[in-house]
Amino acid sequence: MKKIIVILVVLTFIGCTTRNDCSYQKPIDINDGLNVSTLEEHELDTIIFNKLNQDICEGKYGNVHSLLVIENNDLVIEQYYNDWKKDRLHILASNTKSFNSLLIGVAIEQGYIESVDQRMLEFFPEYENLKKDTLKNKITIKDLLTMTSGFQWDEQSLPVSDPNNMGVIFDKTEDWLKSAITLEMDTIPGTKYVYSGPNNIILSEIIKKTTGQNIAEFAEKYLFEPIGIKEYKWGKKNGIYDSGGGLLLKSRDIAKYGFLHFKKGKWNDKSIVTEKWIEEIFRPYIEIKHPFYSCYQWQMVKTEFDFNAWFIPGNGGQIINIIPELDMVIVINADNRKIPKDKREPLEYLIKDIAKIHPKLK
Repeated sequence: MKKIIVILVVLTFIGCTTRNDCSYQKPIDINDGLNVSTLEEHELDTIIFNKLNQDICEGKYGNVHSLLVIENNDLVIEQYYNDWKKDRLHILASNTKSFNSLLIGVAIEQGYIESVDQRMLEFFPEYENLKKDTLKNKITIKDLLTMTSGFQWDEQSLPVSDPNNMGVIFDKTEDWLKSAITLEMDTIPGTKYVYSGPNNIILSEIIKKTTGQNIAEFAEKYLFEPIGIKEYKWGKKNGIYDSGGGLLLKSRDIAKYGFLHFKKGKWNDKSIVTEKWIEEIFRPYIEIKHPFYSCYQWQMVKTEFDFNAWFIPGNGGQIINIIPELDMVIVINADNRKIPKDKREPLEYLIKDIAKIHPKLK
């Protein structure tokens, strides 16, 4: 009997040790286009990171699934938590919206779309009657990209569990495009920032109208295949893709996507989109609330460290963060939708503390 008890105690101890193993794991080279290295080789602060890593493991920041950091062109952090696996597809939630920005640029450069100044209704002759609405008739692609379309929309009223920020109206409708394009107008397009998921349904349908390919097909040809993204899922309904929040990728592929933006549209010296378009994506267009600015689906923040950073927030804790000043790309995946904010630290604090591993911030 004593032997059985001892064995059970040992097994329990081993199980706990394995489950709570918060040690730094060196990223592995899997020949997917990402170079790998270590914190030590990049002279990044291991003491700060080890403390952060322990805090993540202990749930300080909620239910974090993965943390990946690219610094100076190398993947130096690739950690998975709460039984998450690197080969598992993760919902990007509103990070999905930024794919519209990149792919609209590709469509322009491929000659399918003339410019971001084209009016929305040009692409939808079946909604010719909507041109009677003088405000709606002014909406351009640029207005949709910058969240200044002028649609009447209240993001705060949507349920926390809604991954794509489009609400009950889109759950019930059979035609997402119709529900988006016929929204009531509230303000003059281009004048006021209002975060609105339906903008992205319209953007992806513009891609389909002009290219003859849905956004998933277009992305596979011009983005996924060129940078080596081989596996994904993209939610859809009646042939219309959820381009506001329905894309799922592996965390490592999300990091590749962020790194592509950091490299100004180039992947292994091959141009996926021009540097000029990446600069346009990142240009701050309108102030959201100081110090945050709206770009093309991305947001820019003027940090307390006296440099700018660009990021995309996604419901539940999906973050792609680019800090050019530190040559750094940070990717976080989590599911904090059911964890009250007073029960965890904001992931924004985690981003800030990860940046502090860089010697420039010492």
